[in-house]
Amino acid sequence: MLESLLRHRARIEDSIAIKVGNDSYTYSHLEALSNRIAYALSNLGVRFGDRVITLIRSPIHHVTTFFALRKIGATLVPVNPRLGIDFLNFVINDVRPSLIIDDYYGKGISMDKVIEDANHGYSYEYRMNLDEIAMILYTGGTTGPPKGAMVHEGSILWNAIITVISWGLTKNDCTIVSLPLYHTGGWNVLLMPLLLVGGKVVLPETDKFDPDWTIQTLVREGCTVYMGVPTMLDSISKSPLFESMDLSHVLFINGGGPLLPNVAQRFINKGYRIFQGYGLTEAGPNNFYIAPERYRDKVMSVGKPLLFIEMKLSEEGELLIKGPHVFKGYWNRPGERPFTEDGYLRTGDLFVIDRDGDFSFLDRKKDMIKTGGENVYSTEVEVALKQLPYIDDAAVFGVPDEHWGEAVVAVVVKKPGFKVTEDDVKKDLKKVLASFKVPKRIIFVKEIPKTQIGKISKRELRERYIKDGFKDVLDEG
Repeated sequence: MLESLLRHRARIEDSIAIKVGNDSYTYSHLEALSNRIAYALSNLGVRFGDRVITLIRSPIHHVTTFFALRKIGATLVPVNPRLGIDFLNFVINDVRPSLIIDDYYGKGISMDKVIEDANHGYSYEYRMNLDEIAMILYTGGTTGPPKGAMVHEGSILWNAIITVISWGLTKNDCTIVSLPLYHTGGWNVLLMPLLLVGGKVVLPETDKFDPDWTIQTLVREGCTVYMGVPTMLDSISKSPLFESMDLSHVLFINGGGPLLPNVAQRFINKGYRIFQGYGLTEAGPNNFYIAPERYRDKVMSVGKPLLFIEMKLSEEGELLIKGPHVFKGYWNRPGERPFTEDGYLRTGDLFVIDRDGDFSFLDRKKDMIKTGGENVYSTEVEVALKQLPYIDDAAVFGVPDEHWGEAVVAVVVKKPGFKVTEDDVKKDLKKVLASFKVPKRIIFVKEIPKTQIGKISKRELRERYIKDGFKDVLDEG
């Protein structure tokens, strides 16, 4: 069905669908361009059921290539080029693609070559098989080798339908997609839902996030909704333009991790609407909703499940999800068991439900630290650290300890101009945390390694701590 989405939208109302820089693309323009790309790809040997790996620089070409592959019935496998050649080789060996479109490493043909050959339209049939695998999205491999999540057409369409209904999106809505198109958030938070209803999507020309450009574009394009990860929203709220420009027309959504209360408060103090979202590659990025006016009073909550989505907690508090938007499983991993016997997806995330029925995220199950018989949620300690006036960033993880079983360790980045010791930090933390939650070791570093979308690999931090104690990034000032 996705193969005909652009054509159907163009028939209803041929408005601007996507804008990149000074270039605007209507729905009919996108349909024609994706048709020509489908023709070129089919001439290169791409057939129904094939996998095509993409490392494409141009965001508009990435979008049209996806729709071109849907017309053929092939599967998009977008890869983050920043993960390096070893990661790419792993994905190549795993999915055995019929084609690689590569603007970075020279492992396949370039997108320019595809466009050069895209000189005819492509005749395709309307299909109604929602079980076709539309994308394979690779996880970062934070707990082992990367795994390719098989995202079927039904998952994408149902996520879009549920989002449109639950968040009240219409053809009059506009957004900027700041997340990359090798990430489920880039495709599925707002891009596909807005294309479904005939809205407008602005795609940045570069994958480097610029808070000033984002604010200016939100105002210039009249954007009505915007989703960012915590680092993006923090940067937006710290920009001088945040104070001087009016963003009251924008609904802000945080995803990819909890937003610090003090960051959320900056938006609330300006009278802006904001709420916390939650998602994952395997179940799409949009699963909850809490009205902005309720979020103000409970900024650590994600609210209640969206329409058609069932949620429950396991005995240990793991969030379990069931719905038509959930993925089909992992590519080439028949031994993986991501579902319970009654069909719920195991998210690996620990939640609590309050007496209002609102859900709140506690921690990744694998990141919960068991120390001296007590459970410590790393996110709780991170929030406490980041709210200290002299801490700019922090990450908390557990390491093996002979006495405690696991010891709580924190790596922190100080704000410029502050001179504090490890004991100073521990003393301040004891004012707000139980003593067993206070890190046994606090390491000052110049920066904390993160992915392009601002996420931290706790596994990498543990490995670096055990290997050399972060000696290459120590801040001894």
